[in-house]
Order: sequence, then C-alpha cells, then structure tokens
Amino acid sequence: MKIVAYNGSPKGKNSVTHLMLEEVLKGAREKGAETVNYTLSEKNIKHCKGCFHCWFVEKNKCILNDDMEEAMSHFEDLDILILGTPLYFDNVSGMLKVFLDRCIAYGSYFIEKDEHGESKHIDAYKEKHNGKPAPKIVIISNGGFGEKSQFQALEFMMNRMARNMSSEVIAKIFRGQGPLLGMKDEKLRPIIDDYRKLLQQAGREIVMDKCISIETQEKLDIPLIPVDIYNQQINNR
Repeated sequence: MKIVAYNGSPKGKNSVTHLMLEEVLKGAREKGAETVNYTLSEKNIKHCKGCFHCWFVEKNKCILNDDMEEAMSHFEDLDILILGTPLYFDNVSGMLKVFLDRCIAYGSYFIEKDEHGESKHIDAYKEKHNGKPAPKIVIISNGGFGEKSQFQALEFMMNRMARNMSSEVIAKIFRGQGPLLGMKDEKLRPIIDDYRKLLQQAGREIVMDKCISIETQEKLDIPLIPVDIYNQQINNR
C-alpha cells in the first residue's frame, strides 16, 4: 500500500501539521505501508492561471514551469491520499488550496452524472491508471479553537472534493487546541505523548481497515485539556 501525505502548512516541518502527519505515517509504516510526507512549503508551486491549457491545448500538461509536476509524481499507484492543513479562516491553508487548484491539470473536463443525478467530472485517475480507482482520502487538520465544530466548512469542502474525484473521505482527524501540540511544557508532555500514540494507532487502522475505529476516533476527538481552561491560557499569553 502506498500512502502520500501533502503538508499544506507554511511552517513546513516545524508545524503541528507535520507532527500529526509524521505520527500517522509512522503507524502506517508499522503495518507495511510505503509512505511519503511531501512538504509543500519547500516547493515552488504557482497559482493556477485558469487558462485551461491543460484541458484544451495539451492534455494534463500545465503551462506553468514549477515544482507541481514533481509534486504530482507521487500520485502514481497511490492508494491513500492524506491532506494535512492548519485551519485558516475555517478552511484549508492558502498553500494547500493553491496545490489543489493546480491539480485541475491532471483531471478531466468531461462531465458525467453521479448516482444522485448531479454533474461531476469523470474519473480521470482510473482512466490513466488502467482501471485502478482514485485514492481514498484522509483529512488531517488542526485549529486554534477548542471545539470540533470549527472544522465544519473544511469537512464539507473535502467531501465535495472527494466526490468530484470519484473517491471518498475515509478518515478525518481534526485537532482542536492545535497550538498545545507545539508547546514545550512538561505538564503537557504526558497528554501530547498519549495523543501521538493515538495518531499512530489511527495510521495502523487506516492501513488495516481503510478507516479509523469508533473507539480510536472518540479518543482522538477528546479535547487535550478542558476548553475553558485552554481559552483562559490562550488569552493570558
């Protein structure tokens, strides 16, 4: 099994997003998965020009000359795609959005209707990879508030995106109180270590079962510390 994670945090390998991705991928490797943790902040990926050269002039060939082709090289024979992002204005980071926008070059402009009669693009991945279905999607995000409700817009967007890719979101790891994971506080160390172990367990389950168990998901969703105490600590910094 091949799993590729794209880290959309501008902080790159110094980010909470990177920490979360690394722990999930560690667990996945324990179950035999081949993994890649691709850091977008280290690459030069320009904004999509919306020129549709990739659709109507040269199929799947972007007019821009940057690192996008290298980034997409990891899509070959991919089984699970992990998208990692901090929560910015209730949604993906600008860096990850630019990457996702550029993925249009590797899709298809042909349109079909899904099982509900709603229009979508055809499955270009299956067409290109000899009938292999599009990779399943895992979403990993962290935000500055304590409540899980802050991820509602992100969750909706990712479900819509997966649908248009002829795929599905098989796991969602949303970490409220994200800044705590980056703090060097010895009082928090046992809490953070336990959470890291949960992320590793999630990675193992994603490989074995293509999902996260209810028990593990419930533990992942528990606030690291009580929300009122967290808010107070943030406000007093």
